[in-house]
Amino acid sequence: MRRGLLVLCLLGAACGGGGGPAATAWPDPPKDAVTKVTESGPVKATVQVWPAKPTLGDPMWLRLTVESAANVAATVPVDIDALGRFAVTGWDRRDDRKPDGALVQVRSYELAAPSSGKQRIPPLRIEILDQRGTSTSTSTSAIELLTDEVPIEIAPVLAAKTSAELRAARGELDPEVGRKPWWPYATAAAVALVLAVGGVVGLRRLRERRAVLARLSAYDHAIARLTALEAKGAPDEAATDGWFVELSSIVRRYLEDRFGLRAPELTTEEFLQEARRAPALTPAHREQLTAFLEECDRVKFAGYRPGADESIATLRAARAFIDDTRVAAEPPPAAVAHPRAA
Repeated sequence: MRRGLLVLCLLGAACGGGGGPAATAWPDPPKDAVTKVTESGPVKATVQVWPAKPTLGDPMWLRLTVESAANVAATVPVDIDALGRFAVTGWDRRDDRKPDGALVQVRSYELAAPSSGKQRIPPLRIEILDQRGTSTSTSTSAIELLTDEVPIEIAPVLAAKTSAELRAARGELDPEVGRKPWWPYATAAAVALVLAVGGVVGLRRLRERRAVLARLSAYDHAIARLTALEAKGAPDEAATDGWFVELSSIVRRYLEDRFGLRAPELTTEEFLQEARRAPALTPAHREQLTAFLEECDRVKFAGYRPGADESIATLRAARAFIDDTRVAAEPPPAAVAHPRAA
C-alpha cells in the first residue's frame, strides 16, 4: 500500500529560503556517492545517493540539488511516491539565492531499502518555467526535466550479524491424526477483516495526504510565478494590461488549486461570490481578495495606469494574501524527522 517517497520536497519552495526539520544536521555526500547530473538549458539537476554499496538495514541517503538561473522557476517534486519502493525515514530542505538571482534548491532524504538485490531510484520530474527575455504580457509554457534513473545494488544482511534463535521443539503429535483444526479458519477470517479495515483507512489517509500535498504545491507554484513576475520589475504603460492580467491569473489559479474554486471562467463578481462560500477563507481574507481583484479590474477595464510603486505594492499584496492562506508546511505522514533533529 505504501510506495515510497518524494522528492522532492516535499515541500519545495520556489522563492528561496526555508529548511526542513534538521536543516544543519544532515551529512554531506561522500566522494564515492552515486551521482547523476542532468541539464536542460538554464536548469541543472544533480541526484546523489550514498553509500554506494549499502547493506539491507543500513540507512541510505539521497540528495537532489536543482540549480536554476535568474528569472527561471524550477519546481521540485512534491509527489510522495516519487522514490518508488524506497521508504522515507527523514527529510530536509534548503533554498539559497545567489547574488546574480540564481536559485539553488536542495532536498535531502534518509531512505530505507525495501529488500536486498538490484533496486532503482526512478527519474525525478522537475517543472521549469523560463521567463527570461519575455515581455510581461507574454505567457510561457512550462517544460519538464527528468533526472536519470539511479540503479543501486543492496547487499543482504550477513548471517554473522543475525541473532535469531531456533524455536523450541514442538510437543507430541495429535493422536487424532487427520483432524482439521479450527484455528486456521479463524485466523484467516481475522486477517481478512483486518486487511479490509486497514485498506479502507489506508486509502482514505492516502487521499487526504495527496490532497494536502496538492494544496502545498499550489502555494509553491504561485510563489514561483510571483517571484518571476517581480524580478521583471514594474511594467511600463504599454505593458501594464498584460502585467496585471498575469498577476490576477496567478492569484485565481492559486485559489482554484488551493480551495477548489472555479476561478478562470468566472467574472470578478461571480468569483467573489464563490469565495464567500469557501469556509477556509476568513472575512479578512475575503476583504484582501476583494481589494486586490478590484485593483486589477481598474487597470484591465477602466484604463487606470498605476505608477511603478503602486504596481509592485499590488503584487506584494497578492503575495501577502497567498502567504496568509497557505497550508502549514509539515512533513508527510509517512516521514519522520531525523533523530538528530531533536
